[in-house]
Amino acid sequence: MGDKFIEFLDSSGDQRYGLCMFAPAIMAPAANRLLNEAYGDAGDNLSVLMGQSIDTNIVQYRAGCYSSADLVSTKRTIDVLEKIPGAVMLIAEAGIGASKSGAFGILQHGRIQSIEKSIYSFHSFHSFAEEHLGVWVIENPSDIIEEFTDFGITISAKIITQERPAQILLRTPWEAIFRQITDDPESIFRFTKDPRAFEEFIAETYRLDGYEVELTPRSNDGGVDVIARKDGFGAIKIFDQAKAYSEVRKVSANDVRAAYGVLSMAQDASKVVITTTSDFAPGVYREFDRFMPTRLELRHGQNLIDWLKYVEEKRR
Repeated sequence: MGDKFIEFLDSSGDQRYGLCMFAPAIMAPAANRLLNEAYGDAGDNLSVLMGQSIDTNIVQYRAGCYSSADLVSTKRTIDVLEKIPGAVMLIAEAGIGASKSGAFGILQHGRIQSIEKSIYSFHSFHSFAEEHLGVWVIENPSDIIEEFTDFGITISAKIITQERPAQILLRTPWEAIFRQITDDPESIFRFTKDPRAFEEFIAETYRLDGYEVELTPRSNDGGVDVIARKDGFGAIKIFDQAKAYSEVRKVSANDVRAAYGVLSMAQDASKVVITTTSDFAPGVYREFDRFMPTRLELRHGQNLIDWLKYVEEKRR
């Protein structure tokens, strides 16, 4: 993914680059191991402890600065951090640190965005951390790190609203949530505290599965939370209703009838999927058996986890 950006850097004429690297604290050990392999060293490349406020001692990021990396080292760093959920890196002119330097690009969401230096503000390591991530160096860190287990941050997903164009959100990386759910399937019920996060998670899963995705507004969504489509030969358009229900609350037959009714009103849609953290009420499968799986899919429990595992294997 970073090859085109490396070509862009190579054409810039610069021989050395400054790399400001940030990885979520929980992901930093893995990032450091991969960076050591890439650099052929044994150092702690991400050693700066950073948090959201200078007054707190909870570590959110471990960070580091490579002030003069050659093109090969820059490429190796990009290759590593593209694989680390939640990692962010500023690629700048050599010498970046406390001083100001022009920026070439930013890596985030596993992607590189090129920047025209002439139209971008200058950054030091610390000002980039403060302005872009909202974090500062922690003077007296505790042994507490910010975990992903409460799903308090969310994944990247395309958000479509009536008020403004598509935007990209980043909260907890998809992979961290996936690992939590597969290690502890009961943890999926934490989404009941934030149903919107469940919708975002399902939207991101479709995107990783190769679909173009729209996440509808929180209200007035027309009975559809996620629209997923694939164009070309074998084109398909899916309406998904994501229902973050507690273990004791089941998706009723009326819920399914309403979802299928939305499908029947949309002539260009292929099927409707109901994805739930819970289960379906008795009798639902019998009533709707004739529509499954071509027009209706009921996704929960093990078949939801199987889909997540399939997507995780596909993205490797």
